[in-house]
Amino acid sequence: MASRRHPVQAIAFAPSDSPKLFIAIAETIYAIAATTHETVATWKAPPAPVQGKHQSQVPDAASKIEDVDAAEALPADETPATKEENTESTDVVMADSPPSASGSVVGKRKRSPSAASNMPAEALESVETTTDTKKSDKKTRNQKKSEKRKAKNAAKPPPPPQPNYIGQLVPIPDRSLLAVTTLEDKTLRLLSLDTLEVVKEWVLHKRPSAITLTPATILVGDKFGDVFSYKIPTPSELEEATEGKLLLGHVSLLTTLTTATSPPLHGNTQNGSSGDVKKYIITADRDEHIRITNYPLTHAIHGFCLGHTAFVNRLLITKDNLLVSGGGDDWLGLWDWKAGKLLQQVDIKTPVDAMLNHEDAKALTEKLRGYNKKRKRREEGEPEVDVTIAVTEIAEVNGREVVVVLEGVPAILRYRYTNDGKLDFAGYIKTTGSVTSLSVHGPRIYFGVDSEEGSLVSYADITEEEAITNDFFNGKPFEGLLVEEGEIDAVNERLYMAEAFRKGFGGFMEDD
Repeated sequence: MASRRHPVQAIAFAPSDSPKLFIAIAETIYAIAATTHETVATWKAPPAPVQGKHQSQVPDAASKIEDVDAAEALPADETPATKEENTESTDVVMADSPPSASGSVVGKRKRSPSAASNMPAEALESVETTTDTKKSDKKTRNQKKSEKRKAKNAAKPPPPPQPNYIGQLVPIPDRSLLAVTTLEDKTLRLLSLDTLEVVKEWVLHKRPSAITLTPATILVGDKFGDVFSYKIPTPSELEEATEGKLLLGHVSLLTTLTTATSPPLHGNTQNGSSGDVKKYIITADRDEHIRITNYPLTHAIHGFCLGHTAFVNRLLITKDNLLVSGGGDDWLGLWDWKAGKLLQQVDIKTPVDAMLNHEDAKALTEKLRGYNKKRKRREEGEPEVDVTIAVTEIAEVNGREVVVVLEGVPAILRYRYTNDGKLDFAGYIKTTGSVTSLSVHGPRIYFGVDSEEGSLVSYADITEEEAITNDFFNGKPFEGLLVEEGEIDAVNERLYMAEAFRKGFGGFMEDD
């Protein structure tokens, strides 16, 4: 095929008097009315900054050599002062060198008379003339080479700009704001929930990898391992210059974070706290660690949840104030996070294997290995069928069940709570392609699918006897973005990155 449509890489639902669904496709955010399914506002991220200088502005090794030659060709009275200083600095000798008998400064080496000083004046003048002629010819050649090189570089087209992809979308309904991260320019922005106009922005230190909310702040984790907090401004504070505050840091790549309270709060435990409660930030990284840190006194670490053997990529605090974790292992962890105790290993590999016959599993294996060029290093010698597990989303739906998305797998796995508070597999929602984004509001699951068939955005209601997918746009046309054939690999590498966290086959660090 010559082109394909770009899937939705981030999605968020914002409840209000006029509820909206926000979807991100590459560099653009669309605000879509949840009732009329009409696009009411759009915002496109500004172009990403050019990384470094264009090649024509960066001297290569040959040009540096030519510049040195040109500097040496300058007459003595035009030699830069810096060159004289460098020459003087080479004359410094060891401290135990004897001082000069002629009264020169201590530390200077006495120059021995050169052979040229004993030459006749006529011979010396002839040598100087020949040397000056050679230097002049060399300088002319260097200038011609430099001009030719500049003309050649000027004719080269500038490098294409990198798409400034949208990273995360988090609505802040009580402030009528939408928190948005963009990856290439490493920026956190606050947009109006109604018009998508930018009202405030912060340039981040590193590329953001995770974002969540407290009642008054936005917490942003980055791939350097640090977590910063940014105060959510009131309308009167939007014009004030504010900076992020460093809260904590990991020694590994930070993959996800959330917040929790003890005792638990009624309602959403991630976005509010009041009364005499203790608050915590829960973070995870590529090195299998889950850390619980006191908040706002983040110098005090409450504890760890240890047991994963592969990267941890997603965290969820449930209605019962338990922690669900998932990543590169074949199971989800259900934790009593306050005690650091693993309560259950929830199997996610077996349901996937049961869902696929041999041919489907083989086709999915080939597709997974084609998503990211670093995965292709596993092809040689690997089994024909090897559906790897990489959790990309975990969400709780209406306090009744937990849904799980796996990278590349065309389904949403469902787990219901049992009477003893554990999780039990309850089936799956079949999709037309890989699920690339997911958001939950009440009993509804909104999700984007990477497929040429069906709706770009679908939803399913778990209160129905069977959760059937429906077209969110209700048949109304929606023009997203077409990806040309030559750009498909680059898009896949941006959309399918979870498996690259895995160690041992050329993930983000080649020397694993």
